[in-house]
Amino acid sequence: MNKFYVIIISIFLSMALGKIIIPILKSRKIGQNIRQVGPKSHYQKAGTPTMGGIIFILSALVMTLILLPLNLETAIILISFIGFGAIGFIDDFRKLILKQSEGLSPRGKLILQFGLALIITILAYINDRDSVSQILLPFINKSINISILGFPLLVFIIVGATNATNLTDGLDGLLTSVSLPVFISLAILAKNTDLEIFSLILFGSLLGFLIFNSYPASVFMGDTGSMAIGGAIVALAIIMHLQIYLVIFGGIYVAETLSVIIQVLSYRHRNKKRVFLMTPIHHHFELKGHKESKIVVGFTLVSVILCMITLAALI
Repeated sequence: MNKFYVIIISIFLSMALGKIIIPILKSRKIGQNIRQVGPKSHYQKAGTPTMGGIIFILSALVMTLILLPLNLETAIILISFIGFGAIGFIDDFRKLILKQSEGLSPRGKLILQFGLALIITILAYINDRDSVSQILLPFINKSINISILGFPLLVFIIVGATNATNLTDGLDGLLTSVSLPVFISLAILAKNTDLEIFSLILFGSLLGFLIFNSYPASVFMGDTGSMAIGGAIVALAIIMHLQIYLVIFGGIYVAETLSVIIQVLSYRHRNKKRVFLMTPIHHHFELKGHKESKIVVGFTLVSVILCMITLAALI
């Protein structure tokens, strides 16, 4: 199938699913809970349908099953994409439907994440040993053999990446928008392979979802969607030997995570002093007076630049 048709069909399928799923979420009153400690501007979003990640997950899953061969490579991608989406779904389900305030416990969530990450790492090793035992150094593009150390490193990268995308999902359309250049860049780097098609499917599915998710959002993706996006990106990065480059083209996710780590460390070790007004860092800019839509545009532009740097280094 023509690559442009892949994108177009994915867009329209995602839009069609959105028209079906969003009213269901509304009728069942599966709405977003807003943290009292969050920015006051977010209070008006209370009750907005969430768990909308189901929309682009289903769109991408259908397109993938139709267009890609059922081999180990496809299995790795789907297990990571759907698997981490399922962990997010369980968390959302317990919080929003079972009305358990915390959802999955932090310990329970980490156990599931590390278990799934280990399975993905083992499958990646079976598919291509070098994807685990070799790492490609950025810019000099030289691979070094790290042998068995690749297993814990890869597990850490997988868990870190999925939690990083989860942290980035905090403004209307933010995670969706910053991930679009990531997927199109991965498609360019994976030219003429099944990985290119999967990247284009995700690009189109997210673009269709953005119609509902952009400011003011009529649906949020929830942990269901944010963790699925992380799972898809990290699976593609592993198979393409771009684990370390993930820090560059996924720089927005890294910055969001680092802001939280820095804030926690500063609060604990500097007599409760904070570096940022609020974390993740997109909330810091909100409290500085920047409009939500402008923050999303700014972060997306940074994501585009980081992806262009990655492409320049690899092409």
